[in-house]
Amino acid sequence: MNDRDELDDLWRVGYHADPLNFTPEHLYAWSHRFDDVDQRFRSTYAARYQETALREVLADLRPNTAAVARYVAIFGDEALEDLEPEQITAAWRRRNVLAPARVVPNDVAVVDLTEPAQTREVELAHAQLLAEHGMDHLDLHEITTRRRIVTQTIASDVYRLGAGVIRFASSRDGRPCFAILEGNAALEQTGDYIPLTDPAPNALAVVAEEWGLTLEPAPV
Repeated sequence: MNDRDELDDLWRVGYHADPLNFTPEHLYAWSHRFDDVDQRFRSTYAARYQETALREVLADLRPNTAAVARYVAIFGDEALEDLEPEQITAAWRRRNVLAPARVVPNDVAVVDLTEPAQTREVELAHAQLLAEHGMDHLDLHEITTRRRIVTQTIASDVYRLGAGVIRFASSRDGRPCFAILEGNAALEQTGDYIPLTDPAPNALAVVAEEWGLTLEPAPV
């Protein structure tokens, strides 16, 4: 599969009324990994696979290790199986859909942070910034860091040079994700949206099971 084929076959989880557009400015927190550091353009995200798109948005529902450790300390190891799983609520399932999409325009420039040569170019261009934040290299665990000043500065630079898409690996499963930079690129619908209501689509059921989450019933 070449780069253009990949950009023609993406998935995004988003609000059912407008799942592919950028979050409205009055609701925007400028906290995305590849937002403009100076807040001149927004970013939105899509993934190569449905499961990855869902993992990216549902990850915070997983019980964190600190909470699990506190529970075990209080109730003992034998109570671990009684730990209540987090729930994917009916409201969330009704509010969101899986949306198939492609990136436009066709000739959009892509910066691939999973490709060693391109990553090295970005490292050299931003060596001082990376050093200031204690980053030796722009490896996967660094790209997915919460040090947003680094990734947002990189986004601003590649945007200025004409890039509309940044390809990176999901911090949830390592599979391809794409940041679409407002003004230089956008997402275009390629098929019917998939509801996340009952019966749950297979991708949602898979992610819920692997993370021990429960699905609150959500009739259409």
